Amino acid sequence: MSMNLKLAPVPEVLTYRTSAQRPDESDVIRRRAAAGELIRVARGLYAEAAGWAALRTTEQHHVRVRSFADRIRPGDLVSHVSAAVVFGVPLLTPPPTRIHVTSSGGDRRTTNATFIVHADLDPERNRRAVTTPDGLVLCGLERLATDLALTLPFTDAIVALDSLLRRAVERDLVRSAIERRGQKGRWRALRAVDFADAASDSPGESYARARFDQFGTPTPVLQHRFRTAGEPDIVVDFWFPESGVVVEFDGAVKYQRSEYLRGRTPEEALLDEKIREDRLRAFPEVRIVLRLTWSDLRNEWTLRAKLRQAGVRMSR
Repeated sequence: MSMNLKLAPVPEVLTYRTSAQRPDESDVIRRRAAAGELIRVARGLYAEAAGWAALRTTEQHHVRVRSFADRIRPGDLVSHVSAAVVFGVPLLTPPPTRIHVTSSGGDRRTTNATFIVHADLDPERNRRAVTTPDGLVLCGLERLATDLALTLPFTDAIVALDSLLRRAVERDLVRSAIERRGQKGRWRALRAVDFADAASDSPGESYARARFDQFGTPTPVLQHRFRTAGEPDIVVDFWFPESGVVVEFDGAVKYQRSEYLRGRTPEEALLDEKIREDRLRAFPEVRIVLRLTWSDLRNEWTLRAKLRQAGVRMSR
């Protein structure tokens, strides 16, 4: 399996299945659920309550996908947001409790307690299916990008598409697949594919970029480098040259991730960041350094106010 097809780790949590063939065991499972030791997470599927609560929503969905893999019909593929979860593609909105699959069995689409089944609308059916080491069959990454572009809201689609482009998904292949289908949402999907940019370095940066577009700001320069002779380059998330504004996104775990800390303590990383920002403010073309968090991005009025105060023009 290539690096582009890397998978999210399978979450570890104890699960239990009820069965009409094992009534006594099923009764014990239900009694434990009634006592609060287990939690019902899908029809006939229960998990250890404490372990389940500790999982993120994407990890919970991943458990559901793995637990019901044996109920997926031969020839069908795990697809849409369910495939995104298994591939580790970031999602802005938590996935549903039901599992998305695409059926090669004709123009049918149905929903039951466990699955949302999508008809295979691509006449070429060049799905490039991926089979995981434990036998789960997923749609390929180009197919996933196409599905997400067509079914997710624009901001959600950008978060996923930026990540997929970083994994070497070919934009032209996705555009061609969208155009072949001709289904509702095609123009929005094509715009999302054209807007997506592999230079966005994180889900937060992708969401910020989509929000800037919603507000009609000038197009920022991504990953702009500020250079000083004899000093390390400073690479910023967003640069608005006409207003002299640098925008940096601060994720909730930025000062906890090992790849960011690189052997430093969180306190040392914070001090280095302050020194970096002081250097950045010393550049004559930089008027303001604006730092944004997830909370800022989710609150439209807060985000608009911060951009306005920084001097970033908005046309919408």
